[in-house]
Amino acid sequence: MSECSPIRRRTAITALTIAAATCVFANAAVAQALESDFSFTIIETNAQGQEQQIERDDVEPGEMIEYTLRHENTSDAPLAGLVIRAPVPVGVTLKPAAEFSSVPARFEVQAELDPEQEGLEWAALPAMRRVADAQGALVEEPLPNNAIVAVRWTLDAPLAAGETALNGYRVQVN
Repeated sequence: MSECSPIRRRTAITALTIAAATCVFANAAVAQALESDFSFTIIETNAQGQEQQIERDDVEPGEMIEYTLRHENTSDAPLAGLVIRAPVPVGVTLKPAAEFSSVPARFEVQAELDPEQEGLEWAALPAMRRVADAQGALVEEPLPNNAIVAVRWTLDAPLAAGETALNGYRVQVN
């Protein structure tokens, strides 16, 4: 058994409740027309090297979690301007190039990219950030995966009436 305590399912559900609630809407009517939920599974690799999705109550350091967010347009009209946001919970690191979307969308990550800018910024991957070197000069370096605090998808087109968008990403437990 590891010295680190397993992350309980409740913690993951709490983080994803926040994720599911952070779809950006143009107005309140849009919010009522979008039905959203989320799920997560643990990704394990079997002896043949094939991935399997497992559901259980805890995870251990090094394991991979896949989060999936589902948003269904329950209205009779297309919903335009949708942006789906989700946090990268504390205790995990984003697995780049493992994100997906069932509809065309622009994927971005949120992190501190420039210490001269207040707050966090969004960028497409691969992203660069500015950091101070030993002499105090700002230099660019690749954004480390563990510096990413959130992800988002900006849908390229309106979500048609009755259509469902699935967006997902993977994280590794620290």
